[in-house]
Amino acid sequence: MKQDRLVTLIGVLTVVTALLAMSVGRFIMGGVILLLAFGIFWNRGFGKFNDRSLYEKIIRTDIPVSDLYRVFRNMETPLGKAWIGKHKGFEGDSIIFGPSPYKDCVIISRKGKNLDIKHITLIDNIIRAQEDEYRFRGFVDPAETEVTPVQYARFAGLKLASVVMIKHLMEMIEEMAAGGHPQIPSRLDVYEFYYHNSSEGFFRNSDGDDILEVKSSYHPFEARVLDTDGNEMAAVIPRSFNAKGIINDSAGFDMTADGSHFGEITVFKENGIEGFMLDTDAGRFTATIFPACMRANISCNYLVEKDGELKAVIGGSPNILFESSGYCQNDLVLSYDEDYLVLYAALEIFIMTHNKKFLK
Repeated sequence: MKQDRLVTLIGVLTVVTALLAMSVGRFIMGGVILLLAFGIFWNRGFGKFNDRSLYEKIIRTDIPVSDLYRVFRNMETPLGKAWIGKHKGFEGDSIIFGPSPYKDCVIISRKGKNLDIKHITLIDNIIRAQEDEYRFRGFVDPAETEVTPVQYARFAGLKLASVVMIKHLMEMIEEMAAGGHPQIPSRLDVYEFYYHNSSEGFFRNSDGDDILEVKSSYHPFEARVLDTDGNEMAAVIPRSFNAKGIINDSAGFDMTADGSHFGEITVFKENGIEGFMLDTDAGRFTATIFPACMRANISCNYLVEKDGELKAVIGGSPNILFESSGYCQNDLVLSYDEDYLVLYAALEIFIMTHNKKFLK
């Protein structure tokens, strides 16, 4: 919340500076500063705080932290089960999930009339009993760890998983605050993770094993998924190109599975939400974009849902320098339902290839 207010203040001061520059006739300088202000507000996001904040949500409710702990304490999450500690920035006890090997924690705390759900990595702010010290051992030391594609994917995956987890915790607490009785899962957002290193062309699991082969090219367009023996399993094919060879999004795309037509992909924008829709005989899948997860250097994120149920999260990185493979794009997939793994791989390679048009 403090960071959001600071960014807002900087944005407002930048706008004021631009207007002052224009008032004395320096229109070019004022225009440049206005563009900078627009960039600040774009990075911050628009709308209400909970709509634009990935890492923190605020809920007006008088539900005690102790009551929430009794509800959530047996729930498995990517950060482990909940425990009780304190945080220097909040009042009373906090529910703490984590920390992960990369120091990720999600905490639920009381601040006045609000409950605050927040992702943190500054573990020195957590006050804990001696019996909980074991949770704070075995962290990955960046200074002593080679940054490889799989290490980076593990790091980034936990950041993305924390963002999704915060969203789902907020939804459950909001329902409770409204007098409802949400279904509390025994496992919340526990995932299998996969990554695709663009320099090598394989879709790999968390152990670095080759699971699928992926092939991509923007011009000529190619987005295909093969098994490790080279047999095609899925592909996405644009229906139309313009005279310059650029894809006509409005014409849509076809997806094939094992050489046969499987579904149709369309681009959608509706009520500020955008992404891709895949209609198949197995149901409707949507890949909806959500804001950049800058703590993981992930800037192209999609929630994959089937008939409204979350199935996977796709995260795409810009080119990153790895000592082992040089500059490459290292995308990841958090899979919550392994039945559609080939589809996730096809969507990942299609979306990241399709989005290369913005770099042309």
